[in-house]
Formats: sequence, structure tokens, C-alpha cells
Amino acid sequence: MPEPLKRKKLNGMPYERPPEIENWIKKLEMVDVADRLLQFETLSRKSPRYVPSEALVYFLRRAWVEGLQGDFEKLFRILLKRIEQSLCSAISDSRMAGARGIREEIMERFAERIAKDCKGRVGLLDFYEIRFDKAFSAFRTSVLRQTGPSGVDTVPLVTDKDDGLEISAEVEVAAAEFLGGDPEKLDDPAFRLELTAAIDCLPDDQKEVIGLLLQGFQIDSRDKDVMTIARILQCDERTVRNRRDRACKALRAILQEENAQ
Repeated sequence: MPEPLKRKKLNGMPYERPPEIENWIKKLEMVDVADRLLQFETLSRKSPRYVPSEALVYFLRRAWVEGLQGDFEKLFRILLKRIEQSLCSAISDSRMAGARGIREEIMERFAERIAKDCKGRVGLLDFYEIRFDKAFSAFRTSVLRQTGPSGVDTVPLVTDKDDGLEISAEVEVAAAEFLGGDPEKLDDPAFRLELTAAIDCLPDDQKEVIGLLLQGFQIDSRDKDVMTIARILQCDERTVRNRRDRACKALRAILQEENAQ
């Protein structure tokens, strides 16, 4: 039986993995170790041998607890490959200046998180066994907020996945503001193309603000260690809000005109 998660909710109840992840873990426990490692090496989500990253994290942590150093190192390298693949889509060289350095920084910090979990920080990786993509997306955004990109070239509305284009969680939240509270419009590929084209039509100062909002940055913060849009663009928060408001107004106008035709 899979080991239960250790982190608890506010009501004192422990977090639980989704049933499908529990089933994956149970199934893989019955598989020969060598074959299990081969399955983990499959990176394409389209492959029938692809194993969810949630299960990979479970066996990585178990290998450490059981002192299986060789298995741990192999699983660690496989997990980093998956993370690198994800980061190359979300933070590509064509979308952001200095992307390679930012990707390396995120990977190094995630490796540190794994090390802390191994050294006894109870439950530090529990969320990654529940919803890996969502947990890592939040982690990536947190690092970006602290470090900040050296520049914004284009706005990543979607992340490239093996099974097609997937809307990032950050975009769903941030886009609601200029979509009239209806982020479900982003489910339509045609609308995403319209939105991308509309953003490209904005003046550079407004495009920068929208681009940073869509990457999860907040406009301002009292915490000096948090990288904000105001600090990245070196202007006060009122200027950022004015640019955002003008951009939202322009985007609504452009999209309304497109949909009216």
C-alpha cells in the first residue's frame, strides 16, 4: 500500500492523492524495478507507457527513505528531464530574454526543495504527489516573482504539451480581467489566436505590463524581496495600473470589433 501523505489541511485531515494516482502507485509497486524505471523515462504523454509525475515523485521519495541511492539518482535525473522539458515550453528563448538562465535558476531551486524534503522537511513535496503540474506552476511563478525576467518579448498564452496546446493556470486567472470575467473563452483556440494578435497590437509599454501580468507577477508589494512589475519596469505602481487599464480597454475594444465582424 502507498505511504499516506503527511501534510494536513486546516481542519486537521491529511491530504490525499487522487484515486488515479493511488492506482498508478499500486500498479507500479507490482512491476519489476528495472521496467518501472524504463516507464518513468518515457517523456511523451501520448505514450501508453507514460507515468504521471505524481507517481514519479512518490517513488523518488521512497527510494531516499529506503536508502536506494542508485534508484534515487536515476529517478532524480528523470524528474529533472521532465521539468526541463516543461520549462523550455513555458519559458522559451523566443519568448523571454535570458530564458536559459531563468530556467537553470528554477531547476536549481527545485533541486534544493527535493534536498530539503529528503532531509526531513515533512510534507514539502506532498502537493507534487497530488497535482504535480499545478504545484510546479506555482513554484515556477514564485521563483519568477523573486528573480524577474530580464525582458519580455512575447506573451505566452499557452504552454506546448505533447497532447496539444494547454492554457497555463496563470493566464486563466490574469486574463479574466480583460475578458469581462469570462476566462472560459480561452478554451476556444480561435479566440486565443485573436487575443494574441490583439496583445501584439498594443503599444510596447502596455504590452510589457500585460505580458508580466500573464506571467504571474503582481503590480506592487511592500515586500522588497518580491520582484514586481513596478520594480521590473522601474516605475511607480500608479503608472503600471494606468498602463494596465489602458491596455485592458484597448483589448476589449479590439476583441469586440473582431467578434462583431
